[in-house]
Amino acid sequence: MCGISGIISLDGSEINSLEERIELMTKSLHHRGPDQFGIYCSPKKNFGFSNNRLSIVSPKENLKLPFTKDNKNYLSFNGEVYNYKKIRDLLYNQSIEFQTETDTEVLFEFLKKYENENLDQLNGMWSFAYYNEDKHKLLLSRDLLGERHLFYLIEGNELIFCSEPKPIVVASPKKHELDFDSIVTSWKFNSCAPSKTLVKNLLRLKPGTNLIVENNEINLKKFQKLKPEKWFNFFQKKPSIEQVDKEFEKILINEVNMRIPEETIFCTPLSGGIDSTILVNIIKKKIENLKTFFAVSNKEQENLKDEQRDRMTEVSLSKHLSSKIKTRHEIVRINDSYTEMELKDASKNCFDGCLDFGVVNYSMVSKYINQKKGKVIMFAEGPDELLGGYQADIDSQKIDNIFLKRKYLIPFLKVNIIKKFLIKFLKLKKNVEFEFSYDPFYTRVNHMVSPNKFLNTIIEKLDQKKKYDYGVIEDDYKDIFKKLDSSQKRALIYATKTLPDMFNLRADKGFMRYSVEVRLPFQALSLVEFFIAMPSEYRFKKNLGKYYLRKYVKKNIDDIVSKAPKIGMGGALWHNEEKKNILHIEDTIRQTKFFSFFPFKKEVKQILLNKDTHPANLWTAYVLINTFDELTKINEKK
Repeated sequence: MCGISGIISLDGSEINSLEERIELMTKSLHHRGPDQFGIYCSPKKNFGFSNNRLSIVSPKENLKLPFTKDNKNYLSFNGEVYNYKKIRDLLYNQSIEFQTETDTEVLFEFLKKYENENLDQLNGMWSFAYYNEDKHKLLLSRDLLGERHLFYLIEGNELIFCSEPKPIVVASPKKHELDFDSIVTSWKFNSCAPSKTLVKNLLRLKPGTNLIVENNEINLKKFQKLKPEKWFNFFQKKPSIEQVDKEFEKILINEVNMRIPEETIFCTPLSGGIDSTILVNIIKKKIENLKTFFAVSNKEQENLKDEQRDRMTEVSLSKHLSSKIKTRHEIVRINDSYTEMELKDASKNCFDGCLDFGVVNYSMVSKYINQKKGKVIMFAEGPDELLGGYQADIDSQKIDNIFLKRKYLIPFLKVNIIKKFLIKFLKLKKNVEFEFSYDPFYTRVNHMVSPNKFLNTIIEKLDQKKKYDYGVIEDDYKDIFKKLDSSQKRALIYATKTLPDMFNLRADKGFMRYSVEVRLPFQALSLVEFFIAMPSEYRFKKNLGKYYLRKYVKKNIDDIVSKAPKIGMGGALWHNEEKKNILHIEDTIRQTKFFSFFPFKKEVKQILLNKDTHPANLWTAYVLINTFDELTKINEKK
């Protein structure tokens, strides 16, 4: 994991203050790569970029950064190529010599040979910049699941790019402003729409996409897509559960083994949930003396006793599993790590539009891992989105069972008494807004935190018929869309929108705060395609999601865990009255002028501070206010 940044002149003319601006962005990315850094500026001063390195593959090697072997082609790389040894052998058999043992050199030689072709041969996560000085040609790329991020700004004759958006704003000579559409989307989904940020004209490269700058032109090209259809025949033949297990284990074991770092310390959480239990159980097959931990993010998690509930608490369950799988387990109290500085820093650095409180929780876990001299966390994110693990998706399935074959009933949902009856009859807990449609298919996603009903009370002229990106399918998949059941469609939407541009942004942003790379085995393309292809009966049964994984855990690991309900990630900051008071959240909302710059309703502050308003909206408002103030300070210095 690393950080990259750079500036290219589109017509090849000299860039003003090039070295100074690149150095500014490079220093801003120190936390992403504290082990090494390097800057390259072309002789004509029409291009410059940098690379901050967090050394994980062959960490003892001291690389020249950005990487080059011919002083003509240069690579700045953020990520990992997990199958780099296989790619290296293929290139070696074509008479290509290697000087290091790094995946960086393998990627360099691969790009030198194929340029922007054949990237689907790489099993990995990345955002990278590859530059050819003779052609003044730049290739920017982002992996298909969007585990790594790349932001860019086209401004006059320049394209500025970086692993994070704030350094771009600082390095840009112009003043910038927030985009109101992005404010609304972030308030609704905890993240901007794919390709957008909170800052006007500052963009995010879409997953599975290359951006090519050549001959004064900028071209975007999709280089890869998911192919769940490769598994359609397998599931259509109604395989036995043993056959499904065999394929699942074959894929997961291979992908996990490729992601276990060989030369650096890594950490693995064991929360007592289904996903982390499976992941730890697989890792344990390879790592005998495996350490695991459970992160306590609020006092209630630890103080709650088993006898106060009808099931084991999260802490007890994690200890129970550690004993059963035989790991060396630790309870980590990240709630003791929160400081006023940590919280304020998180709240004012949301130019990317990721407003989720989980960023701070991840940062505190990252801090713990960093203190243990670790550089990698093996993290079990993905199955909830792909296999219906959220209550919102369980609710959606209940609604589908009624309306998919009776679409003529949908107009009756406009009648409040019918809607209330249906909510009670179906025992809906999350999907009570009925923000969905089947023609075209548009779905509620789990991270929709503020429905239109609330947003309409604070925003002038809210378009309540708008279909937001997070609920719709990409055009690239229209060829298979009609072949999918509704649960498969939701899984595909999650895989192409939510995972890359919300949850993976949250993880990258949070864990990289203290220089920790997050690796996501459940988001290996091979496994994602397998999960998407699973029909709905593998996802839902008896009001529980992730039915297949529950059966797998029951049969192979532990019966208690297989029955455990989905539990959210720790405690939110806005549940903690002490932290709310330290940050003066309510006073900040009362005193700000932020709302007057955008089409909010006059009574927005009164509504936000009303005791009946969900407190998550206070944190959202607080973050937007502080990010707006931070942008104002940056503008004032220009």
